[in-house]
Amino acid sequence: MPKWSSYLTRFVLLLIICVLVISVFAYGMSAYFFSQATRDAEFAILKNNVQSASYLLKAYNQGKMTRQEMKRILNPELNADGVFYLVMDTNGKTLAYSEDAVPYLAQASAKTLQDAIVDEEGTFIHSGVNGKTAVVVGIKTEDGFVYAGRTTHLTQGTALSFRMRLLLSMITVLCLILLLSTFFARKVSRPARVITEIASRVNEGDAVEVPEDMPGQEMREIARAFNHMNATIARTIRELKYEKENMNLVLEGLQEGVVAMDEQGTFLHINTAAREMLGENTPEMESLTNALQGDEPEGRIVKDGHTFYYVISLLPGEEDGKPRGKVALIRDVTKEELLEKTRRDYVANISHELRTPLSSIRGLAEGLRDGMVTEEEDKQRYYNIITAEATRLSRLVNDLLELSSLQSNPAAFETEKVDPAELVWETHDLNRRLFEQKKIRFLCEVPDEELPLIYSNEDRLSQVLTIFLDNARKFTPEGGSVSLGAFREGRGVRFFVKDSGIGMDEETKKMAFERFHQADAGRAGKGSGLGLSIAREIFKKMGVDIQVESAPEKGSTFSFLIPVTEEGQE
Repeated sequence: MPKWSSYLTRFVLLLIICVLVISVFAYGMSAYFFSQATRDAEFAILKNNVQSASYLLKAYNQGKMTRQEMKRILNPELNADGVFYLVMDTNGKTLAYSEDAVPYLAQASAKTLQDAIVDEEGTFIHSGVNGKTAVVVGIKTEDGFVYAGRTTHLTQGTALSFRMRLLLSMITVLCLILLLSTFFARKVSRPARVITEIASRVNEGDAVEVPEDMPGQEMREIARAFNHMNATIARTIRELKYEKENMNLVLEGLQEGVVAMDEQGTFLHINTAAREMLGENTPEMESLTNALQGDEPEGRIVKDGHTFYYVISLLPGEEDGKPRGKVALIRDVTKEELLEKTRRDYVANISHELRTPLSSIRGLAEGLRDGMVTEEEDKQRYYNIITAEATRLSRLVNDLLELSSLQSNPAAFETEKVDPAELVWETHDLNRRLFEQKKIRFLCEVPDEELPLIYSNEDRLSQVLTIFLDNARKFTPEGGSVSLGAFREGRGVRFFVKDSGIGMDEETKKMAFERFHQADAGRAGKGSGLGLSIAREIFKKMGVDIQVESAPEKGSTFSFLIPVTEEGQE
């Protein structure tokens, strides 16, 4: 902070100007009154001297003294104070004079001197000779004219000396006044300077207080009020910082992206989710920036196979209510759109799967109702088809209910000890006739050594193996082979179903476990397309992974690993 504040500087300058004006005015007035007083004093002295000289003129007219005696008296006796005299008769003839009056008599004629007297009281005239000024006083009496004068150089010196002393005194007083006023001004302005300095530090964020021992009750009250205000501001700032930190934590914890921008196009905030979604300095972020500066309230951005949906809102102003920017809320809607697409496909597939058998049943039933079928053999064939389609509908509904139950029921399956070899042989025996009818070799591959017991749900394992076998039978041509088996692998038993069917490419493998997906509708027959989906949901509940190995025209292998029990490890 500067030593001299602008307030103190202006105060001192104003004080100097006032003191100078007062000093000049006092100096002029004192000089004027001193000159007047000196002049009046001289006038009074000279009038007394004129009266004394008039007595000599009267004595001369009465014949009591001669001109020589009067002149002798005027020179050494009456002019001891430096006063010179001039005595004239009524005709203006000079009767006697002092030697000092010669220069003035040379410049002033008798007529001039006589005319200068305006009344019997006398007057004074000024006459300058050799740079000196004389003051002359004259009176007119019945005996003649009498003049007394004195040069004023001594009087001027006295006045000059007085003025110089007055000027020096005034300068000294002025300096003292300036010093004292500066001292008191600095003392008075100290509280203001202290408060200004502390306010500057508060503005920079420092926590300081004003000392409350200020001079004067008012300043102490100001200091206390300032400290109270400072404490309130500091508490408010802490609360704002806390709220800002919490807000930042909330924004950073959101899964949605948040991008805020002011009216000038400067980013106010970009949270981590927004950076991960759109990146920085990317075409997608530039597209969002353009949207924030435009008028569109929402939009979509596609990046790396993901779809991001954003909604733009206005940031309200602090005082006037005018918007001071915009904020965009960004969501990754890729899964939502995929789920919506899956839902639409699911409804479409169910509709398709239900419409086909229902159309067949309706057509055949209407033919029987209208009597279009008369032969008993044809009627039986129609009845068989209606029964088969109804069975297919029943199986489809059961599969849908099974799948829905698996997905909505969070409870885990009950587990028990299961003998892997026995499970494989039982499943093989249950499905053997189906493979024989299609003329497919159905093999059971179980090792000679005893397999350890596993801990799982036997019914669900059998259901999954049956689904795999049904899938293998559909896609394996006549003369092909399907193998069902199990073998020891590490700390568990791996079950597998291997076929020599048409196989699958990579795209088909990805979609194999989706609902209603069928790799080859011509070969799949009239399946519902829900079997593998049910198997995936069962093993998701059991925490088991399904492995698929397949290649076009080289068959497929579905397998899964079940851990053994502690007893089975012994």
